[in-house]
Amino acid sequence: MRTSSVPVPTSLALVLLASACGVGPNDAVCIDNAAFFRDKVYPEVVQPTCMACHTADGLARDSDLVFVTTARPDHEAANLEVLAEVAGLEREGQSIVLRKPLGMDQHGGGPVLAEDSEAYALLTEFVSRLDAPVVCDDVGKVTSADAGLKLMSPVSTLRKAALLATGHLPSADQTARVRTGGEAALVTAVWELMDDPAFSDVFMERLNDVLHTDRYLRDNDAIGIVDDDDFPSLYWYEDAGDGDYSKARERTNDAIAREPLELAAWVMRNDRPWTEVLTADYTMVNAYSAQAYGIQGTDWPSPADPASLDFYPARIEGFPHAGMLTTPAFLNRYPTTPTNRNRHRAWFFYKTFLATDILTFADRPIDPTVSSAHNPTANDPQCTVCHATMDPVAGAFQNWDEEGRNRPREEGWYAEMVPPGFGESMLPSPERTHALSWLAQQAVSDPRFPTAAVRLMLEAYTGLAPLTTATAGDDAEKKAALSLQDKWVEEVATELVARDHDIKYAIERVLTSRYFRAIEDVSAADGALLQAGTAHLLTPEELDRKITAITGMPWRSSASSRDLLLDRYLMLYGGIDSFSVLDRLRDPNGIMAAIQLRMATEMACEAIPHDLVLDNAQRRLMPYAETSYEPFTDDGFEVPEAEAAIRRNLQYLHLRMLGEDLELDSPELDATYQLWLDTWRAGKDAMVAGEVDDDLMGACTAQNDPWTGDSLPSDHRVTRDPRFTVRAWVTVFAYLAADWRFLYE
Repeated sequence: MRTSSVPVPTSLALVLLASACGVGPNDAVCIDNAAFFRDKVYPEVVQPTCMACHTADGLARDSDLVFVTTARPDHEAANLEVLAEVAGLEREGQSIVLRKPLGMDQHGGGPVLAEDSEAYALLTEFVSRLDAPVVCDDVGKVTSADAGLKLMSPVSTLRKAALLATGHLPSADQTARVRTGGEAALVTAVWELMDDPAFSDVFMERLNDVLHTDRYLRDNDAIGIVDDDDFPSLYWYEDAGDGDYSKARERTNDAIAREPLELAAWVMRNDRPWTEVLTADYTMVNAYSAQAYGIQGTDWPSPADPASLDFYPARIEGFPHAGMLTTPAFLNRYPTTPTNRNRHRAWFFYKTFLATDILTFADRPIDPTVSSAHNPTANDPQCTVCHATMDPVAGAFQNWDEEGRNRPREEGWYAEMVPPGFGESMLPSPERTHALSWLAQQAVSDPRFPTAAVRLMLEAYTGLAPLTTATAGDDAEKKAALSLQDKWVEEVATELVARDHDIKYAIERVLTSRYFRAIEDVSAADGALLQAGTAHLLTPEELDRKITAITGMPWRSSASSRDLLLDRYLMLYGGIDSFSVLDRLRDPNGIMAAIQLRMATEMACEAIPHDLVLDNAQRRLMPYAETSYEPFTDDGFEVPEAEAAIRRNLQYLHLRMLGEDLELDSPELDATYQLWLDTWRAGKDAMVAGEVDDDLMGACTAQNDPWTGDSLPSDHRVTRDPRFTVRAWVTVFAYLAADWRFLYE
């Protein structure tokens, strides 16, 4: 972060902390970067001091700093961008934007500002804001919830959001726009991320952490939960040729298993109301599952056609659709029994879609031996506290049997149970054949539905289960955090309804909130960081995507094998199988630590050599240094240019791998350079002593394409390391990949 000893004049401080009648210190007016430039820097510094020369027609038209006039509609954004870009250039550790106006560095216009002037103080504030932007909420006030917290900068937030929500790093253009535009540009960039096709895939993965319907993504488990009496064409693929049979069966199975998740992704991706996850009178199919369901007009899918895997909404004739509630995967994942009578389904329905855990209603253990009631679930208070809420909804599932089939009971719902319904409303008799559709309409009209949607997104994108009254208990800090959380959720839920339940809005609010961005409690208030903050241990899937995003290659045993974190190490690294293991490990253990070290070592050994075979412009890890760059000659003389290039590449690796923007002379970068230097020197000495040779060990060479396994051209291989520089870079990569900032986000 750039700093300056120049004091900010009192008048500027008053501008930044302007008060009004009834406005206290915690309600100070908040000015983001764009507004600060527009209202202060441009009219009081740029226009009167710089525009005389620094325009396309001015004397400084050939300099890096050229402003546009107000004739351009986007002049504010364009001028903010050019000033921010030049402000990033430094000399002797200080931005040239702060040096040139004082007449330094041979400024053609000479001194134009006094160091103690208000204009210079505004310029100083502008430069400092590039690294530490002011965070404002929607109405331009510093929120009391966030006032005591230090949040990630917009640029750092964008990087984290892109990695976690899409598995990619943000584009250079997005980063540049957010760097100059601050919070407003961050919101725009987050909405752009949600248009990325990869966003949908990650969205379904996060939703499955709640639904666990991916339990059927194995063998033919999903096909096995569908009744071929209801769907005679279920096994359509048996008529496929020998070469296509297995693939057709697998794709049919996966399509049926993925119905509920694909429905949610379709609703999100197409800006449909989130209510349709329950109320949709359609389901999601692709060419394979459409054949299985006998949907008319479906062409025989060609395994060679990628479009055959695309999902689209469709109605099954005579089927009483109710969003994901009537999908085979949902109904079988939350089954019933003759004695359970859909109560498990009702409990999950309330917990997931109405933010109500019925099991927390009772505050004491239930002793069935002391009940004298003829029907305890209807008449005993220690039972009815839960069953009065749960049983009516259980009755709404009455048409769906233990195998998830639409089989209405001939004798009607159980007479000894309370009538089917929702809340105070009973299921109307004409709606009996479509009871779940009726239930869905009742639920999405309940104020708890948008609340549940916001809480679901909060947990999905932070990895933290939202606090409840039960989890907070009597802990004062947790109760305070719960109060703040509930106010935030209520605010977002209210706006979500106003935006026609566009779930993207809830996701955007999560990704720009304290719950995603807080990194420090600067107020020293007890419990300020409870339920707020960032760094969570990356899941196997998240770490796998990050490795590929950073290095451009996967961590695999071979090009033809599956990614190790998605296969061999999935469960060992805290993953879930949606079957017997449903909760992710959030705290690492010894086995996970060993996997982390193995990953860092193996990826270093492979990623650096494979990066070096690429042309310089294509490199992801080594754009500034070559294997021939050595900081000292064999005679011990310094090579300053080589050291500078090595340091610059180390600086780049810190930013790319850890999101850490370091100065070239920072202590942390010095330590990394010393590691590189010590490794290089030790290796050179070992080579002179004959203890090691030029050849890289087989696993640390680049001879085959990491994705296809095809042999690389002979002139695009890395197999030798005569200067020991390759192994020095491998060591540095392993050092950074084992850092907690690589393993957490």
